Amino acid sequence: MNDFLSPTAVATIREPTVFGPQRWRRLLGPLIGLGALFLAAAVIVIAIPGEQAEGTLLGASGTVSGGIARINGVIPLESDGWLPEEPATVLTESADDGTHRVRIILELTALEAEGLEYSANDFTITGRGAAKSRLLWADPKSAILAQGEVITATQVFEIPNQAIDLILETDAARFALGAGHHTG
Repeated sequence: MNDFLSPTAVATIREPTVFGPQRWRRLLGPLIGLGALFLAAAVIVIAIPGEQAEGTLLGASGTVSGGIARINGVIPLESDGWLPEEPATVLTESADDGTHRVRIILELTALEAEGLEYSANDFTITGRGAAKSRLLWADPKSAILAQGEVITATQVFEIPNQAIDLILETDAARFALGAGHHTG
C-alpha cells in the first residue's frame, strides 16, 4: 500500500491568509480578555469618585445640618443687572478679567427640632479650573431658623468664566451649580 498521493489525485493548494478561521479562533480568547479588561477599567474610572465628589444636582434638595437646602437659581449679574436694595459698593465695581459674578438663590428649611443655623460665610465655591471663590455679598448674612421655618438667602460670588464642575459647598453639604451661568 502506498501512503503517498497518487499522481492522479487532485491537489488542493490553499492561499495563506492572515486571519483564517483557525487564527481567529486562537485570537478570540485573548481579544475577549483584552476587551473585558478595558471594560473593567472604564467601570472603575467612572464608578470611583475622583478628587471631588459631585454635589446635589441644581434644583434638588440636599441635607444640611439641621434641615435641607436647595439652590433655586444661579444667575449671572451681567445678564440681569440685579443689585441689592441697599447699596453694596463691592457689587458696583467691575468683575476681574476672566471672571463673572453670579447670584445664588439658596432656600433653607429647618427640619430638626434644634433648628438650623445659617451663615453665608460658611459657603464657598470650588471646582475644576477654579480656586475657592469668596463670598462678595449675602442677604441675610446669618440666621437661626426654628423647626419648620424656611428662608431664601441670596449670595453673590465672583467665579472664573471657564471653570467647570462648580460646587457651592459648606462643611456639611455640596451643591452643583450647573453650567447655565458660564460666559464665553
